[in-house]
Amino acid sequence: MMSKKTIFKEHFVLHKWSYLLGTILLTISLVLQLFVPVLLKKFTDGLQNETIHVSDLWELALWFVIVGLGAFLFRSSGRIYIFKMSRILERDLRSSLFSHWEKLQAEYYQNQRIGNLMAHAVNDVNIMRQIVMQGYFQTVEAAVLISISVFMMASTIHFYLTLLVLLPLPGLTYMAYRFRSKIQMHSLKVQEAIGTLTSRVQEFCSGISVIKTYTQEEEERKKFTNDNRSNVEVNKQLIRANSLFTSLSQGIVGLSYLISIVFGSILVMKSTISLGDFVAFNTYLSLLIAPIENIGKVINLLQQGKAADNRIREVLSTEPTILDEEGTAPITAIQGNISLRNLSFKYKRGKESALKNINVTIPKGTSLAIVGKVGSGKSTLVNLLLRLYNPPKNSIFIDDHDIRDVPLKTLRESVAYVPQDNFLFSTSIKENIAFDPNPYQDEQVFHAARQAHVYQDISDLPDKFDTELGERGLSLSGGQRQRVSIARALIKPSPIIIFDDSLSAVDSKTETNILNTLRTQMKSRTSIIISHRISTIQEADQIIVLDKGEIVERGTHQSLLKQDGIYKKMFTQQTTEFTWPTLNGRKILIKKRRR
Repeated sequence: MMSKKTIFKEHFVLHKWSYLLGTILLTISLVLQLFVPVLLKKFTDGLQNETIHVSDLWELALWFVIVGLGAFLFRSSGRIYIFKMSRILERDLRSSLFSHWEKLQAEYYQNQRIGNLMAHAVNDVNIMRQIVMQGYFQTVEAAVLISISVFMMASTIHFYLTLLVLLPLPGLTYMAYRFRSKIQMHSLKVQEAIGTLTSRVQEFCSGISVIKTYTQEEEERKKFTNDNRSNVEVNKQLIRANSLFTSLSQGIVGLSYLISIVFGSILVMKSTISLGDFVAFNTYLSLLIAPIENIGKVINLLQQGKAADNRIREVLSTEPTILDEEGTAPITAIQGNISLRNLSFKYKRGKESALKNINVTIPKGTSLAIVGKVGSGKSTLVNLLLRLYNPPKNSIFIDDHDIRDVPLKTLRESVAYVPQDNFLFSTSIKENIAFDPNPYQDEQVFHAARQAHVYQDISDLPDKFDTELGERGLSLSGGQRQRVSIARALIKPSPIIIFDDSLSAVDSKTETNILNTLRTQMKSRTSIIISHRISTIQEADQIIVLDKGEIVERGTHQSLLKQDGIYKKMFTQQTTEFTWPTLNGRKILIKKRRR
């Protein structure tokens, strides 16, 4: 349930004294500006009555300088102060979004487009900043100038002339009401179009190799052109609405100015007011024009801000589902004993259970290997062990504690994980390997790289371990990315280590070398290895075979080979040197691994 209080109101209440100071500085500058019509009245009447002297001119000039300089200094100070608050809002809002995104579960991101998330952090936040930078500033300016100017016009010059001039102005309020929903609707469409366009560019950059390989440049260009055209079209609609509103606002202001010229001239000719009063009245009116026009801009900006506010608050009001629950035990260390007891799990959008009645015990310091076809539930099991999804209560136990009663920080600090996609960050290789809250010395990084058999590859690069990687580490080969990911896991002193199909991109010799190293290094760590390759997992203490979410076979490598089941078939297929399948009548050579 979203709070009824807007983001700006919350920010304003939090920083109310800072806003008050900025408002006072701006108000002083505006009040000083209102001395200009008074000085012009004195000057004009003096000329008309021939009562002004040279000394009076110097005095008036000095006052003009004082008023102008004072207005400049106070306006600049107030503007800087208020604009600084807009940047603080921008900073705090982006920090809040990022911090909240960190708390949300992995499932949230599977249902979101990256472009939309980027639009929240960039476009929506910019609009909220504009509400302070332009909206608040211009609202204060309009409130002070309009109220004092109207009072001075009515009380010191002519009440009825002031009333006549102000008669058209309520039309601004009516137009604002009529245009409100239309501008808000167009603003929402613009923000959605930006999200779509951003997603298209992000997807293109990530998939550029596939696009070029399949010669889909022209098709992708057409898709981008369509999205770009849609973005331009919705912006045109917003511009049309804004332009029509602004034009009508200026027409109303122009009508007020026409009334002032016509009826003010008549009053001067009848000597009801002096020429100086007429000049001062029109000067006051000229000071009103910009603030009154800005009211329309502020109203439009507030409508855009309302849409942005709703989108941001919708994100911030999304409750994380993966978090420490009440009664979480004060556990600070994990030994590494894992027990799965009648574990069944179904995704929210899944029709069938991803896992069914899984029962496995993994004592501390032993290894479990998991094999099975694609979609058999292997990665789901790992996701539950990492609590990227919440398993059912009393189904997964760590050191005899229900995993949901173990603090998330303790759990994840105790697990080193090599993901299937080998995600690397666009920083240096050294920073990728040492990606952990704990500080590591260079020698520890080098040692982990040697264990993962990637040290020589990195040393051959021009900048060695300081080599900056491209996005997602794509400047490295698939095998190099896998081994850097393995080094990142090995350097972490955790009692549990998980490999999710993490040797699929390395050659047979490198795989053998890595496995020999891992067997030595993992003797004191509980290890879980997921793989499609039998060669990777055949030395595990226990092996389970998953099929459609269920354990259909379990045992050691030798015992499973004695069964005429899935495991033996996989082993037989993988130890056949060559197969010759056909695709559309063409033979495809697939080299199999011999062990």
